Amino acid sequence: MNKLLISFFLISGAFIAQHVFADTELFKVYKQCHDEMEFRCDVIREVNGEKNIIYKEMKSPVIKRLNDEYYHVKISCGSPCQGHAFIARSKQKDDATSEFITINAKNNCLIETDSARNKIIARQLNSKKSYTLISTKNHIFQNVPIFDIAQYTVFQGSSYFDQNGNLILVADEIDDQKKFKKIFPNPCKL
Repeated sequence: MNKLLISFFLISGAFIAQHVFADTELFKVYKQCHDEMEFRCDVIREVNGEKNIIYKEMKSPVIKRLNDEYYHVKISCGSPCQGHAFIARSKQKDDATSEFITINAKNNCLIETDSARNKIIARQLNSKKSYTLISTKNHIFQNVPIFDIAQYTVFQGSSYFDQNGNLILVADEIDDQKKFKKIFPNPCKL
């Protein structure tokens, strides 16, 4: 009888603990659209059942979970204009960029361009400290079609981080004979 009671309490405790843990860990970001064409969508952050609208009436936002800490929200504002928001559990840890190239989901190392200063930079999300990786006016980009505005576009979609955390910067709008690729070890200096 004692063994049966002990087993019952252990199983009950595990069940209750799972639900309490799950309730305290609830964090999601999703869209709620007001039309079938997704022309008017709200982006909502939900933490522990509390819902807050982050963006109202955005056109076709793309939302992906980056890691346990962040969701990546891509919002188009025209061609080539786009916004990339990184939504955290806490509003104070949210971050954004309009010149996104890529991000390392393991350590939140963001790679973006600064078109006004003609450079490619690395920084961790929610940090003001950044590292200049290279000038976009550097001679190694002589065959890369980098525009004066929206300099990120040629690198976005092809650049990535390898398993060691190194940035593989790739330009994807070049013919196969002149494909550009450069490796930057540990760009966020972690």
